[in-house]
Amino acid sequence: MDLILAGFGPFLDWSMMLLVFGSVAAGIVAGAIPGISATMGVALISPLTFTMPPLAGIMSLVGVYCGAVSGGSISAILLGIPGTPGAVATTLDGYAMARRGEAGLALGVATISSLIGGVVSALALMLLSYPIAGFALAFGPQEYLALAVFALTAMAALSGGSFVRGLLSGLIGLFLAAIGIDETYGVSRFHFDQTYLMGGISFIPAIIGLFALPETLQGIERIGPVPRRAIQISRILPRRDLARRLLPAQLRCSVIGVIVGAVPGTGSDIAAIIGYSQGRNLSRHPERFGTGEPEGVACPESANNGATGGSLIPLLTLGIPGGAVTAIMLGTFMTHGLQPGPLLMQNNAELVYQIFAGTLIACIAVGVLGLIGARLFARVLAVPEAVLTVAVLVLCIVGAFSMRNDTTDIAIMFLAGMLGYAMVKLDIPRAPLVIGLILGPMVESELGRTLIVTEGDRLGIFTPISTVIWLLTAAPLIGPLVARLVRRLRRA
Repeated sequence: MDLILAGFGPFLDWSMMLLVFGSVAAGIVAGAIPGISATMGVALISPLTFTMPPLAGIMSLVGVYCGAVSGGSISAILLGIPGTPGAVATTLDGYAMARRGEAGLALGVATISSLIGGVVSALALMLLSYPIAGFALAFGPQEYLALAVFALTAMAALSGGSFVRGLLSGLIGLFLAAIGIDETYGVSRFHFDQTYLMGGISFIPAIIGLFALPETLQGIERIGPVPRRAIQISRILPRRDLARRLLPAQLRCSVIGVIVGAVPGTGSDIAAIIGYSQGRNLSRHPERFGTGEPEGVACPESANNGATGGSLIPLLTLGIPGGAVTAIMLGTFMTHGLQPGPLLMQNNAELVYQIFAGTLIACIAVGVLGLIGARLFARVLAVPEAVLTVAVLVLCIVGAFSMRNDTTDIAIMFLAGMLGYAMVKLDIPRAPLVIGLILGPMVESELGRTLIVTEGDRLGIFTPISTVIWLLTAAPLIGPLVARLVRRLRRA
């Protein structure tokens, strides 16, 4: 406990506090711009940290990371364009709330949920690092496969009421994910002699195209001589009854985010998908999800921010980067002569607990800056439709190109945009396609590794941990059938 309290010492200096708040603000801006993801934001600022003291450099990256994950909800809610992959699920209900005139409330719910998820993850980072890291280390190919399939079941939750159309959209995403070289056997598929496609379809340009271009084209359709009605932002904070109703879901999804984030190879996008799916399955009114339900904003935002602190657990305790962002952070640690892992916890315990404390402060900064700026963010809706449409289109092109400085990504974005526009006109949900595109490679590679480890034994996918995950996966599908059977037996 003394170490935990001592960890807050450096942040009593106003310069360190200003550094944390400034990096969080930069992260929020990066996350709100489509295509400038948390990974890119951390990568851009990483070279600037090499001349800083170790704590200041590391906290700059943590602040940008936390801010970017939360900032992705801003464009998701206001424009219907997820700023980061972790905000895809937020788009469904957040954008519906904005179109209903509740943009301020949607931003307020998202910010408070981000705050709760971040604080829960920071507390878990402080108190439960070693137990959670040990649990995550027990994951093998079988567990990763079960977790990926578990996330895929969210297709039903994101299908917009039509499971068949949601399944069709998800299958399109899985097919697109199969383009390129198979990671397990090195077989090249569906690349049509195009070198670019051998590496697969980059999902950031695809996400920008699927969500941004259809909204841009619909904006062009709405442009007319009558100016758009001015938007009045009357409420940011939810009322007490709504806050009380959302709190259990926020806490539950925060814990889900911490656990998913602590598993190497996952991240905030998978955490948000699972959080939204479980929120819908456990809600008293699941039919409201996708129509502008505040709980549909709270669940994914709590989960993806819960994953931020969770992803730092394997990095700090085991020296294992859980994803691209923590891999960049690992490089920064090593630049300062620090090797994350058990020896870091043993030899530099004071620095580790300072990072724990700084993460908690960064999560609080996300909430403070988000609530202060919510009314300003929401004024984006007052911009004339013609100006906003052109600005969004420019940001889409810049965001798609900036990922790899490759003009082919711009072409992918426009092709995905045409597909997304057709799906909007045919009333086919786009979110399941994104889930299939993101999770397809993970399902395929982990299935291949599982069959190699078990020597082709298909029952080998069941281990003590994976069996629990498989049961959780089957519960939403089998539960209604069992309940219907019980009702029939009672009537009989």
